[in-house]
Amino acid sequence: MDTMRPNTVPIFFIMGRPRSGTTLLSTLFDAHPNVKIPPEFPIMLPLYQKFRKVKDWDEKAILSFVAFIFQHNVFIHRTLENLKINREDFTANLMTLAHKGTIQDFLKKVNEQGFSLFPKQEILRIGDKNPVYSMYTERFLKIFPDARFICIIRDYRDNFVSMRKLSDLKLEASILTLQVYRWRYVARLFLKCKERYPDRFRIIRYEDLVTTKSEIMADLCEFIGIPFDPTVFDFYKKKAETLKTYDNPLVERFHGSLMNPVNTGRMELWKKELSPDEIRMADFVAGKYAGIFHYEQEKRGPDFKLWLQSRPMALYGFLIFKLYVWGSYLPSRISLWLSIKLLVLVRTWHYFFGNEANRQEAKTQNK
Repeated sequence: MDTMRPNTVPIFFIMGRPRSGTTLLSTLFDAHPNVKIPPEFPIMLPLYQKFRKVKDWDEKAILSFVAFIFQHNVFIHRTLENLKINREDFTANLMTLAHKGTIQDFLKKVNEQGFSLFPKQEILRIGDKNPVYSMYTERFLKIFPDARFICIIRDYRDNFVSMRKLSDLKLEASILTLQVYRWRYVARLFLKCKERYPDRFRIIRYEDLVTTKSEIMADLCEFIGIPFDPTVFDFYKKKAETLKTYDNPLVERFHGSLMNPVNTGRMELWKKELSPDEIRMADFVAGKYAGIFHYEQEKRGPDFKLWLQSRPMALYGFLIFKLYVWGSYLPSRISLWLSIKLLVLVRTWHYFFGNEANRQEAKTQNK
């Protein structure tokens, strides 16, 4: 049992693009006996938008809060069932905060009650990992003014290769220029936030995490205020239990690499799986941010043709991210509707072009 009052436990956030190592990092932290990070379920922002104006958390407000969580299940491949929250116990726990809790306290309770495969001692920190929240980083800074943020960046070319391998699941359109632009957008956002909040931000590279794991994790533990525990690297020993607990073939497909010790096997895949033209375009779209994060590029001058070819998806990516961010300020019912409707664009792309993308991926893998 936790020895601290749950609402006094600080929270930290792991931010990063999908397929950037966010799950590896959150697993390492969840394997820590003093940290609790629930499985991915991006409900915190919708909850905040719906209940942020509540002044007195009476029984009616708390029951409405719980009802929203248990009725809310619109996220593809991420379900409330993974959190394994007992509704009755959860409600009783929230009632201890009646008339004295804040919206931040109630949001943290959701994560504190989430499921973990790893044994816990005193919970000193609560974590949250939902890659979709990366575009909302500035908003989370304001919602949780005392929270710390760990942002992870992966080589934009490997990030695209990993996203393309899952293109049949229709998570995002596997368009090179679009995906690299999204990488650039988030990388720029992280740098901006770190400049404004240097004490609350830490940016790491996936490549550094897997090559110098002990040094990186020790530094991150110090950053969020917990002792470093090297046993976190034994997380992969829970493979059988993980597969049995979740009983979902997508778990191994999404996170198969997490069933093994931390390794460098997912680095520099792009050198084998991307064509010279794809590498050239990826480098062009990433621009100076590739150099800022020390990713090697072939030096080239301005290229109007590449600029012209990349503009449509760059503009589209920018507008979609802005629509999501702006939409998150709307009433929760409208913002949820908008987030679902925007997914239609991805499905439309897959309808017209997805089969061809899958064929190209299969051809690349068979070389």
